[in-house]
Amino acid sequence: MMAAKDDDSAQATDDAAIIAEAIKRMQLCIGADGTNRQNALDDLEFQAGAQWDPAVQAQRIRDKRPCLTINKLPTFLHQVTNSQRQNVPSIKVHPVGDGDVKVAEVIQGGIRHIEYASNADVAYDTAVNSAAAIGFGYFRLVTDYCDDASFDQEIKFKRIRNPFTVYPDPASIEPDGSDMQWCILSVKVARSEFRAEYPTADACDFAQVQGMGDAQDWADRDTVRVAEYYRITSKPAKVVQLSNGESGYADDLLDLPPGVTIARERDGVRKTVEWFKLTATEIIDRAEIPCKWIPVFPVYGDELDIDGKIIRSGLIRNAKDPARMYNFWMTAATEEVAMRPKTPYIGAEGQFEGYETEWAQANTSNFPFLEYRPVSLGGVLAPPPQRQPMADLPGGVLAMAMHANDDIKATTGIFDASLGAKSNETSGIAIRARDRQGEVSNFHYTDNLLNTLRHAGRCILDMWPKVYDAERTLKMMGQDGKVTATPINKPIPPEEQKPDPKTGAIQRILNDMTTGEYAVTISSGPSYDTLRQEAVDGMISVAQSWPKLMDIAGDKVVRSMDWPMADQIADRIEKTIPPELQDKQEGEEDGPAIPPEVQQQLQQYEGAMEDLMQQLQEAKSGIKKAEIEARSRVEVASINAEGRNDVAELTGLVKLLLANMQPPALLAQQVAQDLAEVEEPEPMQGMQPEFEQSGYGEEQQEPMQQGQLPPQ
Repeated sequence: MMAAKDDDSAQATDDAAIIAEAIKRMQLCIGADGTNRQNALDDLEFQAGAQWDPAVQAQRIRDKRPCLTINKLPTFLHQVTNSQRQNVPSIKVHPVGDGDVKVAEVIQGGIRHIEYASNADVAYDTAVNSAAAIGFGYFRLVTDYCDDASFDQEIKFKRIRNPFTVYPDPASIEPDGSDMQWCILSVKVARSEFRAEYPTADACDFAQVQGMGDAQDWADRDTVRVAEYYRITSKPAKVVQLSNGESGYADDLLDLPPGVTIARERDGVRKTVEWFKLTATEIIDRAEIPCKWIPVFPVYGDELDIDGKIIRSGLIRNAKDPARMYNFWMTAATEEVAMRPKTPYIGAEGQFEGYETEWAQANTSNFPFLEYRPVSLGGVLAPPPQRQPMADLPGGVLAMAMHANDDIKATTGIFDASLGAKSNETSGIAIRARDRQGEVSNFHYTDNLLNTLRHAGRCILDMWPKVYDAERTLKMMGQDGKVTATPINKPIPPEEQKPDPKTGAIQRILNDMTTGEYAVTISSGPSYDTLRQEAVDGMISVAQSWPKLMDIAGDKVVRSMDWPMADQIADRIEKTIPPELQDKQEGEEDGPAIPPEVQQQLQQYEGAMEDLMQQLQEAKSGIKKAEIEARSRVEVASINAEGRNDVAELTGLVKLLLANMQPPALLAQQVAQDLAEVEEPEPMQGMQPEFEQSGYGEEQQEPMQQGQLPPQ
């Protein structure tokens, strides 16, 4: 029965009130969810093999009759949970608003390493296994120091093996538990272990606890209950919005930037998640959780709300009666067949005289021979004693057992194709369709995990800037399982600060974890190794039908394979692939790589171009020298003609070099531009007739052959 929230109007503040509040809320959960917990316990015991009514089983044992338990349910349960294990869920981080893409990649790699280092997959598997078996399972997040000698903390996943140790807020209705206002995790420990782990704590006097009403179950002569109590407290707070669009609590925005004012404000509440470790008499430890949600995450199975009464169940609940039927009919068939060798011997009166002991043990002992006394009936010798013939197998009983077996498949939604057994399907498509039917009928267990994991990802992002708030080195893991390290929250020296190419903002902190907004999504699929193997199989299949693939991407195919020296062979294959098809290396410009011998030739050309450029400048300046005016007209004309010849020769040389050079010949292009700017010298006034008479300027240069350089 779903209960309303407790009537406490104010949060307890002193230790005694906090302990009393925890005890009261635990009793509230037991009262509201007691039926589900009891049914779940019965399901768990049934899964373990307790599948007979205790009274019936005791009677059969007294009568020395068989009482067989053929436990099929673990196999059906593993079909669901192992399917989930093959499709590993993962948390994906995406930037939102002012979030940075590179920082999102760092957070993504950090979360992947957290999942690996804290065995998050074990936490997921345990929760799904409990949800599929009894209807509910849990896992949680904790913060702890990276190691014993460190002050840096990190987020860790932690599995909850026993779901009965969790007492969640019964008023929570969200499937991921995001609306829980409190939650208790409680276990009983031996008094000797309690004293060893908490030497300064109160060991909870048994007589004292027995007089505390609801706390009677919190201690006995041998054990002490230790509980972790999460609760969300709310306090009034002023919420403000600044003129620059930023908003938050007024207490956190005391130092406003210059020119920024408060635009709007309203009354709100500030929520805090508190954590206590306590017994019935003392609070052992306490802390404030750096998250706005309680980091305990439920994974539910089937859920029904019948007029406010919540019923949660798993795969086993509806399969219990068919399993009992199967056990009964198989036991009956076994019992009947076992009695067949004990059918009596039939003989004439007096044939067993003197041998009664041997014939009485004939059904239980293997005698090498049996003697009997010959007897005549009406003067005719009677035949020897003979056993009655064995009847046929109990077909009706076995038919009922098969019906019960089919009922187990129907109630679990898992059929022969999913279990790997041969069925009526003959084609591969039909077998896969039936297998898919089994997966779809139980997909809600995996889907409930993904919904809860999305909320866990939101909790991690909320905790991230508070846990990883200092300069440190963060361990990251790639999708391929490789672990790297990167600095976070590291100040960048002023001389190395550069504006962001997109926003133009100056980046002053490298991988700043304390700013930016990010969101999470959940993906589920095969592991990286499985995907890589599937990729290799696909590439080999394509290469068989299109052999050219090995000529253009053979290095990629071989590098994806898992056998010794695959990388070395891939490196050799890569050398045979045309440069234009190879991947561009980091820092390499677009375009094919230039061979070393061509680069050397280009350098020689560039050196020659520099010399020619200098000669060109000298020729240009020589034409304009003032000494031309002091020479005779003939000498002036000769100088002008020689200047034009020099310019023509240099122009031809440049064109030749441009024709034989490959980009990037930027220097040659610059020279060509300079040549275009060279103005052809004009003849001096009054000299045109003599030019025409002497023929200066009309001489044609002999054409140069391609590849031939003019004389220096």
